[in-house]
Amino acid sequence: MSNRKTGRILADVEQQLSRHFRDFLSNEIRMKQVRNSFHREGYFHFKDFSFLPGEMPEALQSEVHGLLDEYSAGRDATVLFIHDPYRKIHVIPQAEIAEGGVVIPALYHSGSLRHFLGSIAGEDLASCLDRGQYLISRLNHPDDTHGWHWGDYPYTLVWIIEAPEDPEGGDVLQCVPHSNGNKDDLNAWEYRLDNPGKACHHLKGDVYFLKSGTTLHHLVPIQRNATRIILSTSWQVAPAGEAMPCG
Repeated sequence: MSNRKTGRILADVEQQLSRHFRDFLSNEIRMKQVRNSFHREGYFHFKDFSFLPGEMPEALQSEVHGLLDEYSAGRDATVLFIHDPYRKIHVIPQAEIAEGGVVIPALYHSGSLRHFLGSIAGEDLASCLDRGQYLISRLNHPDDTHGWHWGDYPYTLVWIIEAPEDPEGGDVLQCVPHSNGNKDDLNAWEYRLDNPGKACHHLKGDVYFLKSGTTLHHLVPIQRNATRIILSTSWQVAPAGEAMPCG
């Protein structure tokens, strides 16, 4: 795709998102409720709000599935787990998404989206370093899971592309907010595992915002043959005096 066409798509996405989030941001009562919930639980599920406007959700779904088809070779994603230090997860890393995708990079680099999330977090957000901005992952076998962990970056927006409809099929998020984020403190890990906190089931098309750096979280293992596909997009806190411009 030419740079000119890509630029038009980026501008169009930004324009749509700017209009889409404007009404939500102008509702101070609703924004206060969202902020309070997010700060209390380290998590907010946008279940009563169509997170993307128009045909953008379908475009995102299509792009994720297309990338999975194009880059079908499994890759090992190593995440620190309390009982299972190494786990193989089928992933499409940022380099391939940036090469073959348009919608995902446009969403990630949208100033309007970043400003909206920063308004909820109460902090100015900035793009992560390369390789940490966005990632597609797929789990589709019994006992597949994404074990207890903290995120590598403070904030993560998770887009559910596919998920089991029945919570008894597994794939339920459990999260414990305000945990210390110290991966070397195994006593804290064991304490948190005995106090699993909030349990949240998500469906295809859902989007949730996670304070991933201090919210210990995992997925209940998938119980039968089912597919879970997510897009994770992460941000760091902007350095003081370097607030990111909004769209």
